[in-house]
Amino acid sequence: MTKYRYPDFALTLLLFFIAFLPLQAQQQKPWMFKNEKNGVKVYYRETENIHEVKLITSLQTTLAGLVRLFNEVDQYPVWGYKITESRLLKKVSDTEMYYYSRIDFPWPMNDRDVVMHTKLEQDPISKRIISVSRAAPDFIPAVADVVRIRNANTTWTVHPGQNGWLYVEYVIHSDPGGNLPDWLVNMAIDVGPRETIASMRKRLAQGDYHQTRLAHIKE
Repeated sequence: MTKYRYPDFALTLLLFFIAFLPLQAQQQKPWMFKNEKNGVKVYYRETENIHEVKLITSLQTTLAGLVRLFNEVDQYPVWGYKITESRLLKKVSDTEMYYYSRIDFPWPMNDRDVVMHTKLEQDPISKRIISVSRAAPDFIPAVADVVRIRNANTTWTVHPGQNGWLYVEYVIHSDPGGNLPDWLVNMAIDVGPRETIASMRKRLAQGDYHQTRLAHIKE
């Protein structure tokens, strides 16, 4: 059985243009429920000029299988919403990496790209996985005619459940740069999470992810 390396557990920007967040400390409002469709709950909160998104759902696979899915960086465009390009830049260790992703923005806006630095930890008792990714915009040179996202972070929290289910929370903070129209923000908050989760579930069901084993991930 093949063993996979480069575990990343951060979803590479599949929803990065969902939210604006200039990452200075500001008073936060409570999370507001937006909707629930196809097993995906979407919450948001905002203060002046700030939007954050939280996604809650469940997936049927193993912890190692999901780590493998997110580790396959070059495959992000297959299932990640609006991701057109993605590649691994540097493996630091089995639980740390840098990667690049490019996100399609509708004309006449320029596409965005981002370099993320990801670190993963697993609690040895509860087996909960937490992965935090932060933008590292100067890790590689800028790309012509593409806006580099300079302020962004994501946090994935994954709890093992029963009968092969994982319970997932994903929180996104991002400032994609420039003034985005309300219709684009609303589409990303409403459509992006459901489209991505649907594609993830399809890929997990079609592959052998449930058979994946990783030495550093406890099931």
